[in-house]
Formats: sequence, C-alpha cells, structure tokens
Amino acid sequence: MASTKVVKVPTIDFSNYEELKPNTPLWESTKIQVFEAFQEYGCFEAIYDKVPKEIREETFDMSKEIFEFPLETKVKNISEKPMHGYMGMIPQLPLYESLCISDLLNPQSLQNFANIFWPQGNQHFWYVLLHCFYLFYFLIIIIFKFEKKR
Repeated sequence: MASTKVVKVPTIDFSNYEELKPNTPLWESTKIQVFEAFQEYGCFEAIYDKVPKEIREETFDMSKEIFEFPLETKVKNISEKPMHGYMGMIPQLPLYESLCISDLLNPQSLQNFANIFWPQGNQHFWYVLLHCFYLFYFLIIIIFKFEKKR
C-alpha cells in the first residue's frame, strides 16, 4: 500500500523586516531560511503582517480574474525565456495554466504585463502588483545582495 506524503511549503516570517540588518543573527538566519526554501522547494510562504489583509485578498482575487480572461488575451503574454509567458492548453495537463512576468524586477515588465489585460489601465491592479514587486525586490536585491547587471 502506497503512503501519501504531505509536503508543506516552508513559511518565513518577515514581520520584523525593519530589524533585518546585515551581519546580525536575524539577518543570517533569515537568509539561510530563504536559501534553503528556494533550494529544497523552489518557493516559500512569506509571512508579512504589514501588508493589509485587503491587499492580500485583492492579490488572489486579481489572480483569479486574470485567468478568467479569454485565451486570446492570455497568449499575448509571451517571453523569449523558456517556461515564461503564458503556459496552458497542454493536453497532458488540461487544467494547468500559468502566467509569468519574465523580468519581475523591472517595473516596465510589470507595466507591460498589466497592459496585456487592461490596455486602458487598471490603477488598482498596478498598485497591488507594485506591492508584490517591492516585496520581491526586498527579498532578492536586499537580502541576497544580488545586483542586476544592465
């Protein structure tokens, strides 16, 4: 009889991000947690209570809204990078769809993504997207000290 193993995505608490100063024990332990989560799972759940509940809920609601757009709109999200852009309509995975923003740390890429779905603009979506951008920016640029080469 096969056993089912439940995999839980790790959670990392960023509620005290103001205290994340380089070379402190909190900084180092958080860096290790993020690195290990990415290495083992490819993702993690970020706990950050400073983002208002409304913004979190709107983020998920808008994600649902984007996937309700017609296929003709979603396929406009293209990328030169493999596994980026729109992925869906895969016969072996009929319920699978994904939309990826190719250069998440570039605000122009975020704007281009938003314009696919709302060519006339959607300020609220843009606001929510920028919140996510700054969280990712903090994680990748600040914590890991990566510098984007231009």
